[in-house]
Amino acid sequence: MGQREADSDGIEIREAESGDGEGIRDVALESLRASYADVLDEEVIETAVENWYADEAMDAELEEEGMLYLVAVAGGEVVGFSQNLLSEEGGTGTILWLHVDPDNRDKNVGTTLLNQTMANLSERGVDRIAAEVLAENERGCTFYEANGFEKADEREREIGDETFVENVYTHEGSAKFETREFEDQTLYVNWAESNRGSKAPFYAAYSDEDGEELYGYFCSNCESFDTAMDSMERLECNDCGNQKKPVRWDASYL
Repeated sequence: MGQREADSDGIEIREAESGDGEGIRDVALESLRASYADVLDEEVIETAVENWYADEAMDAELEEEGMLYLVAVAGGEVVGFSQNLLSEEGGTGTILWLHVDPDNRDKNVGTTLLNQTMANLSERGVDRIAAEVLAENERGCTFYEANGFEKADEREREIGDETFVENVYTHEGSAKFETREFEDQTLYVNWAESNRGSKAPFYAAYSDEDGEELYGYFCSNCESFDTAMDSMERLECNDCGNQKKPVRWDASYL
């Protein structure tokens, strides 16, 4: 991969196209190496990038409803991108990844990309934005905090043979919950904690209003709480067959 150079005045932010796949893979690989080389094996990083951003996978995601990819382009090359998931309910969007090529991390590319990402999400009706970052990525956590995000939650992620903590940040307040009734009990759906599904996203559902006791998952395709997850974190709705799509650090995907 050749060195990419940019300044904030020369950055174009636009929606990703099918021809951006190679640039997105290059940026993701170098960004993950720069952020996690001290804690993740090179094989894990390479496998993740190959699976997540293969041409066929990228083409499918670019056509997927509720998925928004934005790329930062300078000198005709991709120097950064954001991958975002929009919820159909609750006006919440989740920044799954925001990657910037390491050569451009001190050139305001990340802030420019984040601001445009937030503006695009706002135009699509989003009024609450969540972002997910492994706690080991101190620079990434600081980046969101410096841009007005607040830590709302943390959870464990199994990556390879190790367990890591992932921080969940939200913009302008804590994660948004909605009260739902199910089988004579009150559940609290967290619209900021989503998992991609084959038909529509799944959202974490809690049995307490503080979001500490996880009940299960809410299928937004058929609005059912009748879902099941196996030991490999494969999630499926028993009513409509909606299935969790592998993303990020899923053990069953790596």
